Amino acid sequence: MHVFKRSTTPLLRRGLLVLLGLLAITAPVAAAATGPGGTEVPGQPVISSISCALQPAGSCAPGQLLTITGSNLQSTQQVTFVGGSSVRDNVVVKIAAKAAKPTSVQVTVPSRAVSGLVRISGSIGNPANSPQPLKIVAGLPATDDASGSKKLIAGGKRQATFKYTVSAAVVSGAQVEAVRGTDGKVVRSWPLVHSGEGEVVWDGFVGKEPATSGTYLLRLNPLAAAAAKVKAGSDTQFEMLEGFFPIRGPHALASSPGQLFGGGRGHQGTDNFAACGTPLAAWTSGVVQYNAYQGAAGNYIVVQRADGQSYAYMHMRERASAKVGSKVFAGQQLGRVGDTGDAQGCHLHFELWTAPGWYKGGTPYDSLPLMKRLDKLS
Repeated sequence: MHVFKRSTTPLLRRGLLVLLGLLAITAPVAAAATGPGGTEVPGQPVISSISCALQPAGSCAPGQLLTITGSNLQSTQQVTFVGGSSVRDNVVVKIAAKAAKPTSVQVTVPSRAVSGLVRISGSIGNPANSPQPLKIVAGLPATDDASGSKKLIAGGKRQATFKYTVSAAVVSGAQVEAVRGTDGKVVRSWPLVHSGEGEVVWDGFVGKEPATSGTYLLRLNPLAAAAAKVKAGSDTQFEMLEGFFPIRGPHALASSPGQLFGGGRGHQGTDNFAACGTPLAAWTSGVVQYNAYQGAAGNYIVVQRADGQSYAYMHMRERASAKVGSKVFAGQQLGRVGDTGDAQGCHLHFELWTAPGWYKGGTPYDSLPLMKRLDKLS
């Protein structure tokens, strides 16, 4: 027995080695799922949906930020907007590394894009198409972020309305008055119509300046009260705000030297921080002067006020929906907080310029006092 054991042990060992070798050849190769240093290699990219904020599913406007969701998307290097049967119809957009994440890719829809499939391609896997075509639409409706407020905003979409009925002879000096509650001062007035139904609609401006924040009355003066009666439902007493706080979510106002106006680097605005994607609304009414992208400012918009002054929002996540030359109202959503351009973190760089406006002969001035004032009112 002892001789038998000694003679068979080497054979068993050789048999085991052969068996292990066969298993190593036939078993699945686990190393194929990992890359250098043991990192996992992503699989085939898949697109599950495409969407743009404030748009119906599968719709987007040029200049908007398109979000592509799915799996294994982190290696995406370009997005192709497939516009027709010919490759000449395609519009290709290169993707920055930070815009591609495992489950999402974000890209600004180019102006030349037309309705069609969206295709991603990158360093790993085959190109992937969206499950449905992207519909390119003209633009966005003007969203009023102030619509839920009980207070009226100077220059806002919702205005103070005062209706009355004239039942007697109207004499000179009969007027509707806008009266400031704090001191009883008449800040605006409108003459009565001579007969029938009359209506006054007030946007909250006194000349070219928004009325100061506070309680206001719309009323018939004594001469008007002798000839007319106020109709039910009129805005006779209300709270008016000089403007609308632009960041519509949790935020931190500029506080450190690098975030404030001026300083050693000649900072022309204030940097106010909020999460990427937080809506941004127009603080007051005006006309869009610029809506563009610049290497330092990123996506930016400049609005000129009625008095010739301008204000600018910079580093927005996507291009603003309002077109150059269009009118905007206080509370109108202009975009979302982002970190485009030369930005360290998601924030709103907010500039104010004296008349005649932004790089039109005006000069920048500190926007933080206004931001603090509006923040307290919101």
